Amino acid sequence: MEVDEQHSQALYGDFVKSTTASIEADRAAIAEKTAQVASAEGAKSETEASQLANAEELAKLGDLLKAQHVDCDFLLKYFDVRQKARAEEMDAITDAKAVLSGADFTAER
Repeated sequence: MEVDEQHSQALYGDFVKSTTASIEADRAAIAEKTAQVASAEGAKSETEASQLANAEELAKLGDLLKAQHVDCDFLLKYFDVRQKARAEEMDAITDAKAVLSGADFTAER
C-alpha cells in the first residue's frame, strides 16, 4: 500500500509539475499575444492616420485639378476672341508705325 501511495504521490508531483509548466507556457503565450495585439493596433493607428493624410492630399489635388480645368475651359472658350483682338491690336500697331513713318491713310477711307 505504501508503494501505491508513493507511486500516486510521484504521479501527482509529475502532474503538478506538468500543469505548472503548462500554465507558465500559457501565460507566456498570452503575454506574447497581448504584445502582438498592441503592436498591430499601433500599426493600424499609423495606417489610419496615413490614410487620412492621403485622403486630404487627394482632396487638395482634386480641387487643384478642378481649378486647372476651369482655367483651361476659359482659355478654350475665349481663344478665338482673344486671337482676333490680338490680331486687331497688331494691325493697329502696324498702322501706327506706318503713320509715324509718314504714311497717309486719309485717301483710303
